Amino acid sequence: MTRITGLTICFASLIVLDSCIPAVDAQPQAPGKTILDGVYSDAQAARGKASYKAVCSGCHGNALEGISAPELTGDHFLERWREDALDSFYNFIRDNMPPRRPADVRIPESSYLDIVTYILQMNGYRSGANRLAPDLLGRVMVVGKNGPRPVPDNALVLTVGCLSQTGGGVWILYQATEPVRTRSETTSTPEELNASAQKSPGALSFRLADLDAVPDFAPSAHKGHKMQAKGYLVRQPNAERIRLSAMEMLDTNCGR
Repeated sequence: MTRITGLTICFASLIVLDSCIPAVDAQPQAPGKTILDGVYSDAQAARGKASYKAVCSGCHGNALEGISAPELTGDHFLERWREDALDSFYNFIRDNMPPRRPADVRIPESSYLDIVTYILQMNGYRSGANRLAPDLLGRVMVVGKNGPRPVPDNALVLTVGCLSQTGGGVWILYQATEPVRTRSETTSTPEELNASAQKSPGALSFRLADLDAVPDFAPSAHKGHKMQAKGYLVRQPNAERIRLSAMEMLDTNCGR
């Protein structure tokens, strides 16, 4: 196994469009904690610092300030990942970083996990008594210092609501649930669809844009149905909308 010491292959951009993120088959588990709760240990972050210096600092900088690759601290970085489970960030760096890694270079998954904790520490999130274990990643939410907030503009999201059409011919999703992040533009597992089917009606409405981007979807055939919508969220006062990438029927009755 090739050691990672001295490896300076760039940790390329972690701040990319959601459409570039590899598809994940299912939604993360509903997080039970946030990164405000002290989810890693000081010893773990210390190991992460050593791994980061060896693998990432050549492009992202010793202070995560960004050199030939984006910074890994601050608002821009946080907006890319907040309101999502920590496993999305971990999976991305494990599967993609460093880019163009030689085939004989193997970085242990434990080192990636330690690097995540060091990045949390460098972003000002406190440590705790216990280390961050792999099975906790899907149950820890990435949030800002002010706690959970609505999903940011332009995020790839999932929402559930009732399909209808206005008098002007605009298709809308009403009684829609609060959008949550998703990592797959089009595919949904049976588990994800079942979870969406169990959701109670919400209080939001979204205009639906780019219906022609959804193959073989005839909105008129699903008018009044309970639907799961995926797409990119556009936050605009009094005209919030979703640029669709997928639609799935959950029930012919919107009331359940």
